[in-house]
Amino acid sequence: MTFKEKLLHQEWIQPFLPNYMKPLQEPRIEEDATSLMIHETEEFLSDLASLSELPRLNKTFKRKIKGFLLKVKIKPKKLHLEMHDTKRSDASINKRIYITIYRKSIKAEKGLGKCIDATIYFQTDGRNVVRNIKHHHLFRSVFTHLHLLDSSLSGQSALPLPERGHEQIVDSHLHEDEDKAKLLSELKQLRNRYTGVNEGMSNAFSKVATSLSRCLEEFELLDVEERHQIKRMVLKEIPELLTSYQSLTPVQRNEMEDNMILAFEKMNRFLQKIIISLENNRIERLNHLLRVNKMRYDDES
Repeated sequence: MTFKEKLLHQEWIQPFLPNYMKPLQEPRIEEDATSLMIHETEEFLSDLASLSELPRLNKTFKRKIKGFLLKVKIKPKKLHLEMHDTKRSDASINKRIYITIYRKSIKAEKGLGKCIDATIYFQTDGRNVVRNIKHHHLFRSVFTHLHLLDSSLSGQSALPLPERGHEQIVDSHLHEDEDKAKLLSELKQLRNRYTGVNEGMSNAFSKVATSLSRCLEEFELLDVEERHQIKRMVLKEIPELLTSYQSLTPVQRNEMEDNMILAFEKMNRFLQKIIISLENNRIERLNHLLRVNKMRYDDES
């Protein structure tokens, strides 16, 4: 997010902005019907990106699914996406969404095609509303898939490396397998290193390692912040703790043993919270898939 965009998101400036620049802040939009629309849009864009054998420039592609209509216009200079609820939509608030980006070969911003338009139109409480969705968390994946389509049209297989930060637009699947393998390898080495220390510390670390392994089993379900914290723990904090501990004299090690065990206990409590969150996410994901299934296949009667 640029300085200008951060400024536009400040509360005090909101009343002075035109409606199309005001960020979306309507919780009722965040419902299952919208999640289904976004999911189908991602699949639609992915399908278009894979059509290597067919001409795609100067083409308009449509996909009509129960409850909404999707449309993608592919031009030499721009990509345009429309997402519309129809009369058959189960959404509590019907909406129309328009996203237009430049092809990155024409006009780029941080290595990606510059966004020209990102607006949502809906009606609530008897009034028509238009808002900006460029940085709304619900639609980030849609922008990612649009940029991937642009890369595919340009004969590239992936997005450029983004700037580091939690608000980056990035296809996490490109790197999560590599990150996961690296963390599992490092964790294995840490297990070997901690085998040589005394029994109390070894047992304390063993609990942490077990919790880390559990988190890494479903690394793709973790959010950006959780992944960052686990990476920091495995690659930096735990190795540095051991290195510093081993640099002490035997007397100093004995004095610091309880503190080391306490540090591992705190780490494990933190990881247990993530594990509980993962379990809840699995249940919520299944419930979401069941609700989506119901919306897709229930008879209208």
